[in-house]
Amino acid sequence: MKILVFFAFTVLLFSISVLANVGQIRGNILLDYSVLPGVGSGTAPGTGVLILLEPISPTPGTPQQFLTTNTPSFEFLNLLPGQYKMTISKPQFKTQILQIQLNPGEIKIINVILEPEKVASLDSSTFGINYNPITDRVYIAYPSDTDAVGGIPHSAGPQDVPDMAAIPYGHNPLEYADRKYFSSYGQDAVMMYHAVNSISIMSSHTDGKIKAIAKVNARVHLISFHPSYKKLYALDYKSNFYVISPEQNNKVVNNFSLSNEGIPSDLAVNPNFVYVTLMGPNPKLIKLDANRDFPLSAIEFYKNPKTSKLGILQPNGIAISPDNEKIFVSYGDSTKGYLLTLNPSTLEVISTLKVGAHPIGVATPDGRRVYIANYNDNSVSLVDAKNNIEVGRFRTGYKPSKIVVHPSLKWVYVSNEGSNTISVIDVLTSKIVANIQTSEGPTYMGIDPNGLKMYVSCKVSKKVDVIDLSRNAVVATTVPGLFSTPAAIAVKK
Repeated sequence: MKILVFFAFTVLLFSISVLANVGQIRGNILLDYSVLPGVGSGTAPGTGVLILLEPISPTPGTPQQFLTTNTPSFEFLNLLPGQYKMTISKPQFKTQILQIQLNPGEIKIINVILEPEKVASLDSSTFGINYNPITDRVYIAYPSDTDAVGGIPHSAGPQDVPDMAAIPYGHNPLEYADRKYFSSYGQDAVMMYHAVNSISIMSSHTDGKIKAIAKVNARVHLISFHPSYKKLYALDYKSNFYVISPEQNNKVVNNFSLSNEGIPSDLAVNPNFVYVTLMGPNPKLIKLDANRDFPLSAIEFYKNPKTSKLGILQPNGIAISPDNEKIFVSYGDSTKGYLLTLNPSTLEVISTLKVGAHPIGVATPDGRRVYIANYNDNSVSLVDAKNNIEVGRFRTGYKPSKIVVHPSLKWVYVSNEGSNTISVIDVLTSKIVANIQTSEGPTYMGIDPNGLKMYVSCKVSKKVDVIDLSRNAVVATTVPGLFSTPAAIAVKK
């Protein structure tokens, strides 16, 4: 009897010892739909994915399979320590094979993204499936995170991840210190580890259908075409400047860094030059040669005698007069704001003018009238640029952000982030003639050069609205990127 008891006790101890050493392999699978037509862009939960786990000799055990069904999660339990081969497969996607070392008692987390058989790249010779450079004309930037007001990114404090140059506490009046800026983008519930960074191309003839997408290795959030439409300029959050050629299948033909500490807030382009405003501890305006794609000069606002006396403020928006004789910059913080007028050749500050609190978007149809969206004042200032005086304010919707001008120069459009509307201002009568209801959080806008349609990035709903400007009504809405936030929009001829 004692022998039996001792044997049972020995078996129990052995079982406990084995259980203490077994481990687990678990994780999530995502499917990258970047170049598949008709399903939008970005990623989706990886359902219908087969995971085969095989022990590699001398690791004991037998092969196991797991098929994801309603969720992208998988798990293998009670695994003995050793080496394993994991094969992850799904039809029409590239199979991934991983070799995993599992230590005693370890819970190994494996998160995998399966790419399609054909993958688009910003530097590739082909640009997505069904891409037609003639009909697919709307370019949309996806930094893949909810932007701060006006589409300007939250900045980092010293305690945040070293994803860009940290801005010291208290240095900037936009209250950077209490905001977080994460290096992982496309955050959504369980899948916070994944990033979606891309430029999507939408057909302007199919009311919002995404036809192609380019994956980029940076969070591009500002894009603008050269007037010739032969170049697309892009800026990411780290102040990297990209020159993209639509005529070469949207290949990056040049890229370089503008700053190691600033965050681009806006850019404006004329036939000869590109102008970029940078926020940060040393805010500035940079001028680049549009022919050679090379920086020429810059103005540092804190060191300029005319702007340094205004306080520690930030440049938010920029516009060029049609005659290329003046540059207009919105400059301010959450409590005050100014319109700066500069000489585009010398970058000399010609004049400053007080406007509403936290000015962001700025635009001019003719160089005489300048419109400034005062985000914290819920208004748009109308400025007589010749005499440098504010001649009136429009009471728009809640939190006006960006401003664009119709190609006919007859109307100005203001995106109201807080009230989910686009205010339409008649330039000649100086009246708001319509308010277009949109999806949540309208910010950036792009108008087709023919003046018939406008495309609006709605960052809260993560959608792009298509507006028929002849009716001032939304005619289509698309969700072009799962777990991502659309930003700047540029439309080519």
